[in-house]
Amino acid sequence: MTRHVPRSAARLQSTARSLCVLLCLWLAACASGGGGASADPPGARRGALQVEALLGDWHVAAHVPWFGDRGRVAARIHLAAEDSDPSRLVLTRSWRDGFSEPIEFDRNTLRRDGPGGRIWKVRAWRVLPARLRVLEAAEDGSWLLLDSAEREHAWILTRAQVLDDTAYLELERRIRGHGVNTDRLRRIAQVPEQEGRLGFEVAASPSPGR
Repeated sequence: MTRHVPRSAARLQSTARSLCVLLCLWLAACASGGGGASADPPGARRGALQVEALLGDWHVAAHVPWFGDRGRVAARIHLAAEDSDPSRLVLTRSWRDGFSEPIEFDRNTLRRDGPGGRIWKVRAWRVLPARLRVLEAAEDGSWLLLDSAEREHAWILTRAQVLDDTAYLELERRIRGHGVNTDRLRRIAQVPEQEGRLGFEVAASPSPGR
């Protein structure tokens, strides 16, 4: 004898089976996708970042610049902890408009915006509010990849003053993987020998013959 199941109960059973199937598929997707997402490339660090890893001197190897940053050479950044507030860093930038020009500098304050040491608030020229993000950092502390929250600007920072082309292209590939438009990325000449080379930004005050 066939048992009669009310239509409403049949619909409920069908819905329950569909939800179970969807849940299983979702869990399988999470299991397969989670492993890949957590695997960082060799030499990279993307999780929580100790503030100490940011401190010290950095050379700006390349940037997608703010409008006021174009044409600079020998651009450097120094980050120091603010003694009175561990959630703040003192940002000192130095640069030249040309290798025969005097060194200029400015100073600003970065304020940590959330846990993990990855996002920092800053006021460009002490006026324009912005948020900087640490996209990726080398395990050995030799480089940092930064961008602004809207990806309009980006920076490749290195401890070494001069990068060879192979090392630079690897960092360019990495920052492209974070969504930065590397067509707009320009290398910054750190020594006079780099001035005028292909891919380097033209100095605001070029050296004679450059």
